[in-house]
Amino acid sequence: MPDKVNYEKLINTTSDAFNAAPAEAGGPTQQEAPKMVNNRQSVFRVPLDMIQPDRFQARLLLPLALRDDFYQGRMAWPAAVEAWFGLAEKDWLIKRELEELVALGASLSDIGQIKPVTGQLLNLGGRDVFQLLTGERRFWATAIQASRNPKQTEPFVLALVDNQPTLAKQIAENMAYKALTPVGKARAAARIVLEANGLKPLPGMDESEYYRQVAELRLDEGTRESLQKTLGLDRIYYGRLMKFFDLPAPLLELADRAEMPERVLREVVAYDSGFWPGALAYYTEHEGRTYLDVHTWLETQLGRVQARSPRLPKDPATKSARALRRVMLNLDELPEADKIGALADAIISESDKVEAAKIGAGLSALQAALQQRLEGLKP
Repeated sequence: MPDKVNYEKLINTTSDAFNAAPAEAGGPTQQEAPKMVNNRQSVFRVPLDMIQPDRFQARLLLPLALRDDFYQGRMAWPAAVEAWFGLAEKDWLIKRELEELVALGASLSDIGQIKPVTGQLLNLGGRDVFQLLTGERRFWATAIQASRNPKQTEPFVLALVDNQPTLAKQIAENMAYKALTPVGKARAAARIVLEANGLKPLPGMDESEYYRQVAELRLDEGTRESLQKTLGLDRIYYGRLMKFFDLPAPLLELADRAEMPERVLREVVAYDSGFWPGALAYYTEHEGRTYLDVHTWLETQLGRVQARSPRLPKDPATKSARALRRVMLNLDELPEADKIGALADAIISESDKVEAAKIGAGLSALQAALQQRLEGLKP
């Protein structure tokens, strides 16, 4: 088996040659155009200014408040990053996601980008752009790092050109990094159905407008097979997910950022829409709230039960334990056949060998401690 390509080494050994290479006459300037890093692997260095993420992919990163300006070209990535940090000052969910991207950006800066993004070169409105298929997290992590630590050289990402992009590839990449949230899964399923019916996003269309078209469509046999193969969804499960699009766009974004479990979302949308904003605000107010907490809150609003104090974690160990419990109890919601394997891949996907070993050792010790306590439980 051939050795795994070390892209960090590849950059170091080829950057001098490309910095010295002249721009082609009549084409884009050297600063604006992608630079081939390795001909055999078709790896390019693509400037951030040339990159256009896919607005309609299943996992949405850029906050809703910034998306229209950014994707309509009224806001470049440096301004988007600054505005993003401004939003994070008042929203702990946005702050949590930004902290993950900051950490990823620091890692990419320290050890190099090992895995390239993928996409294709397009001419949109007379401008050459690199349309991302996969790797939006790496794009924004690099942008954040460049914004916080400006350098003389233009920031870039390593990219593979994919002239035959498919939605299945994009969804598979998203799920390989981290299991999609229920809202993300709903977006992925809706886009599969929409594209199977020849409905692609139109210029200027926003996410809500696009995805809600799915309510008018029926599933044929081929589309059902595609949903099953790509996401592991049957017709009934698909129908449940599509109910989430009844939520207004801001509430859908909130549920997505909070990684609200499917069971909680189904509970919320089963009640009158007037209760939706309060229910989502209640769930996201504190980490560790559960389906039962939300159900009790909703029933309290209807006067069916007496209000009770929220069950807040008392210490860091309890908070962490509740997060782990949610992961394990919701394991069946993962679409992959090998659910434990998919979870393991997601846990170490952004870690180096040292960090991955530390995680493994911690989980092994936790498993041993759990086994010891299980043996002491009464039948």
